[in-house]
Amino acid sequence: MNRRDAIKGTAMVLGFAITGSTLSSLLQSCTPEPGLAYTPLLLNDTQAKTLAAIVDRLLPKTDTPGALEIGVDRFIDKLLANAFPPDIQEGFAGGIDTFNQKAKVSHGKDFMKLGPAEQDQVLKTYEENSGPLPGSMWGFSFGEPEEFPFYRMMKELALIGYFNSEKIGKEYLAYNPIPGPYEGCIGYDTIGKNWAE
Repeated sequence: MNRRDAIKGTAMVLGFAITGSTLSSLLQSCTPEPGLAYTPLLLNDTQAKTLAAIVDRLLPKTDTPGALEIGVDRFIDKLLANAFPPDIQEGFAGGIDTFNQKAKVSHGKDFMKLGPAEQDQVLKTYEENSGPLPGSMWGFSFGEPEEFPFYRMMKELALIGYFNSEKIGKEYLAYNPIPGPYEGCIGYDTIGKNWAE
């Protein structure tokens, strides 16, 4: 089995599982550094800006960092470029184009140029009209969707990138995704956020 087949079989999110080492290396390479420009690996400039606007609206900065501050848009682009086969890459890129086109039809502008209320309306429409991702188990999908599930896949990847980032894990969450030995009677005030170290 060659490397491409191995990645294709084990590292997909759309009904598949990502290996811990792949996810870890991609997450570490996605945190934006101030002043450094980012050149997308898979998406064109308009698609990358649209994706950035979408994830920024889904996970905006509040008292916690926003998706753009964490580099979620870069994570999605890198994951698509490095861990997905060409048909998924093309479907996702085409999904961004369709998403942007629907925003133009309904509101007269590209998604990234809309105001927050209009962006929320576009996202709400997608949320209401997008079906679930196809079911899967152990890397095998139980069916093909009628159309490429761009919105659900994008949302899933955005959440994976955000909640598995080092900054969110170390500074805001208190969850150990890879636990050590079971110790049933340790108070939370004793361990705090030490799990992230």
